[in-house]
Amino acid sequence: MTLTCLIVDDELTARRGMAAMVEEFPELRLLGSCANGIEAIDQIRALRPNLIFLDVQMPGISGFKVLASLPKPWPQVIFTTAHDQFALKAFEVNAVDYLLKPFSDERFAEAVERAKKQMALRRGENAGVQSLVEHTQASLKGPSALVSEEAGNSRLVIKAEGSIHLLDTKGISHVEAFDYYVKIHVEGRFFLLRETMKKMEERLPGESFVRIHKSFIVNLGHVKALHPLDNHEYEVELKNGVRLKVSRNLKAGLMERLGV
Repeated sequence: MTLTCLIVDDELTARRGMAAMVEEFPELRLLGSCANGIEAIDQIRALRPNLIFLDVQMPGISGFKVLASLPKPWPQVIFTTAHDQFALKAFEVNAVDYLLKPFSDERFAEAVERAKKQMALRRGENAGVQSLVEHTQASLKGPSALVSEEAGNSRLVIKAEGSIHLLDTKGISHVEAFDYYVKIHVEGRFFLLRETMKKMEERLPGESFVRIHKSFIVNLGHVKALHPLDNHEYEVELKNGVRLKVSRNLKAGLMERLGV
């Protein structure tokens, strides 16, 4: 597995030093280096590296602003900086690692190993998604699409090549985020659609469906029980036996809707 990488640092000596380190790893292929944030944004968009060695504090645009200027999903990021006060923020943006200058060859190697493991995991997940997409499309004899919802939002019209499926929303138990898709679970099967959870939340009738987590929308008519967990969180149990986690910030809204 080869990781294409880009070095972003305003210090020439730092760029040269990291480039020398990268050369020691045959699994890394250096695409180039950037001396500032503006250049980094342009090069990341053009070259699409798998991994960025990114300085935090640079004149004009910081490393965090570089990331904020890029469309998601971002490349993997290893922050390289002389300042430790940004570590928490770095991991809030899912950085692979946070290297404090000056760092040793061993510490650099450890960060690279983490990046390799993360990339392997990403590729495995993407392969799983693609397999599921292909399986679903084959079973429906074509790609699926959410065409429209009928008056009153009582039915969703799902178009699969060669077939039109009219789904009664009462039969939908829940909707689940699945990478860049959503899975609409209905009567023992599901439809996999290229759609966002936000759009699904808007399309489904609000009197029947409620968002309980960033990854789940549930049909209140299918809720069987609400179970407390040891960490003061909750799970929803559906009538089909499926259990779904409730996020803390959406718990109050769910309980209100359930009349708890």
